[in-house]
Amino acid sequence: MTIHMKDFGKFLITRQAAKNLLGSLAIHEIPVLDFSWVQVANHPFMDELGKGIVAQFPSVNLQSVKVANSNPYIDNCVAAGFATASKAA
Repeated sequence: MTIHMKDFGKFLITRQAAKNLLGSLAIHEIPVLDFSWVQVANHPFMDELGKGIVAQFPSVNLQSVKVANSNPYIDNCVAAGFATASKAA
């Protein structure tokens, strides 16, 4: 699964913004997040994002989630967040 986020502008996403984004998604709608332009401040954001995806899409295999157009640093941050979320779920 690839994740992609559209039309949110190029700004630093906060943990609250991640909660708001995930809260606005329909359960049947798998989000696609494009992190190519996102400045990642810290891992807690990724933890929050991972927890939100686990909560809304419990059947999603987080290990299969890939981030579109990202660099290795972003991929590692996402993997760390998803790993934390998986343990917490």
